[in-house]
Amino acid sequence: MKTIFRKSRILCMGAVLGLLALSSCTKNFNALNTNPNQVTISQAGGDFQYIGGFIPVMQENIFSPIDYVYQLQQNLNADVYSGYMMSGDPFGGPNNLNYFMKSNWNTTTFDQAYANVMHGWAAVKSFARPQDQHYVAITLILKVEGMHRVTDVYGPLPYSKYGSTSSAIPYDSQQAIYARFFSELDTAVNTLTAYVKANPGLKPLAPFDMVYGGDYRAWLKFANSLRLRLAMRLVYADPATAQAQAEKAVADPNGLLSTVADGAYLNMVNGLTYQNPIWNITNAYGDTDMGAPMESILKGYNDPRISNYFTTSTAVPGTQKGIRNGVAISSGTQYAGFSLINDAANTPIQIMVASESYFLKAEGALRGWNMGGGTAQSFYEQGVALAFQEKGVGMPAGYLTDATSTAAPYVDPTNATNNVPAGSAYLNNVTIAWNAGDPFEKNLQRIITQKWIAIFPDGEEAWAEFRRTGYPILFPVVVNNSGGMIPTIPGIRRLPFPADEVTNNPTGVQSGIVELGGPDNGGTKLWWDKKP
Repeated sequence: MKTIFRKSRILCMGAVLGLLALSSCTKNFNALNTNPNQVTISQAGGDFQYIGGFIPVMQENIFSPIDYVYQLQQNLNADVYSGYMMSGDPFGGPNNLNYFMKSNWNTTTFDQAYANVMHGWAAVKSFARPQDQHYVAITLILKVEGMHRVTDVYGPLPYSKYGSTSSAIPYDSQQAIYARFFSELDTAVNTLTAYVKANPGLKPLAPFDMVYGGDYRAWLKFANSLRLRLAMRLVYADPATAQAQAEKAVADPNGLLSTVADGAYLNMVNGLTYQNPIWNITNAYGDTDMGAPMESILKGYNDPRISNYFTTSTAVPGTQKGIRNGVAISSGTQYAGFSLINDAANTPIQIMVASESYFLKAEGALRGWNMGGGTAQSFYEQGVALAFQEKGVGMPAGYLTDATSTAAPYVDPTNATNNVPAGSAYLNNVTIAWNAGDPFEKNLQRIITQKWIAIFPDGEEAWAEFRRTGYPILFPVVVNNSGGMIPTIPGIRRLPFPADEVTNNPTGVQSGIVELGGPDNGGTKLWWDKKP
């Protein structure tokens, strides 16, 4: 069995990134929480490097480009729980993939965010002069993007009191964290809008920006799309706030992500080169494969994106073959030759695609909200069409009018126990074609299913949306080693708080458990996870 703790094969960064990485290599939250400004102005030097140099580190740690970090940050949890991927490696026995929660698998999502995203924001905020507030605005957007992913994994977090010198850092409720997200986006959007108006065409962030090349107009679209995403997350927990924030995002004159070019990716520019971590995990490690729900839905829809997303299986030649989540794996060779993720080494890491905005607007319109003109159907169909363009795949004629195809049965050629036959309640039973006469839930399922396909391989967002809506319908685990703490249906809801936080900040963790409102295990629902 190969270990999941490996050195990165290639991670070449510019001098500034190397310098800043030295300041961010601790996993001790309390230590970095009491000293958030470890890089000094004299150390960084150069034109605006004393603040701009922190921004690339924040950007590259939303999803780490380092393979073994990404594997623990996202791949061995959300990528699998979303139905996107599954590992054929038994990893020595019970583990997170079959709901036996290994504590050393549950810390990296937290650690990466605090050591790099929160740390970077705090440093820029501390160093910035009044005329540098546009840099602070970018870090606020990155902070919200990075930290919403973390709270959506754990729930309550140390957020408002980050930077306190207290030995016990209290946890905020997820409701309070989301309220701060919206406030921080307000500040960022207002600041950048004013800067762009006063300084048209200027791009001072360009030397540090590996996403949009310093284009603040693009960042404003991203911020609005992020607000729309977060607003929709709250629809079952706080519907009034959800609607107000969604309508605010759509009404902002700066716009939303709306074209292929608007998509946010971690680009290999400004001295950053890396090998795509999913490519490394799937090819070099052989540790992640196609998930069975992806096979079932894409094959059932005759969706040509299947060959864009996954390689052809050698175990079942001529087709793509996925592994069902939470199956008993007898050896590392049982699923050899199943489909790998079809990323290349130089595929940039995807942060957010523009098609997501259309699916969010489609859901808002379905709920009767003001989404700026258009109908649920028109936004849905625009989202599907754009999603094909984003992946460079032609949409088949008749795809959007297909009113018969649904998810295909799943067959595991290594163990029939894992099969999901025709007629099973675990098959995603919704067609592609919009039907205004269908009930609300059926059209919601339609929207979320296509969004789920479109945003691949972002497992964290897909898992969050599955927990929020219940869609698409995914296969439950076959083997549940949680000892009753995590229900097989509807499945895992969160990761337990990190073990090093339990050791180093026990009072804070206890406050988090109180805010969580249930035991610190994978079965306790998050605040926004309230769909009846």
